[in-house]
Amino acid sequence: MKKIILTVAIALTAFTASYAQKDNKPKLTPEQRAEKVTSNLKTKLSLSDEQQKKVYQIEVDKMKKADEWRKANQEAMKSKREERQAFMKANEEKLQDVLTADQKKNYEAMRQEKKSEMKNHKGHHRRGLKADSTKQS
Repeated sequence: MKKIILTVAIALTAFTASYAQKDNKPKLTPEQRAEKVTSNLKTKLSLSDEQQKKVYQIEVDKMKKADEWRKANQEAMKSKREERQAFMKANEEKLQDVLTADQKKNYEAMRQEKKSEMKNHKGHHRRGLKADSTKQS
């Protein structure tokens, strides 16, 4: 009986944790976000109607600008990623031109091994330190 209760408790905890990580919130427009902030400030600061209108406009402008910056950053990141990928591909082609057939086989095996290691260690690092930090250097 205890095992069943423990199993159910663990399952519920895992389910709750995974559900909490999902972003199910609807995306608000800049105007909706500004309205929310303005309403909060009106309540907390006792804003007059005139102040509320001005604060709302300030918040709308801020939210729109933040959206522009976020979009620009996403586009810049995509551009940089594409640039890096093109550079890496060009370097790989140059390297392949230099290597013999046997060396290419060995090199590809090394790459696959490294890729496998990276995949296996994914998530084992925390703040740049290996999870196996008990080992002394």
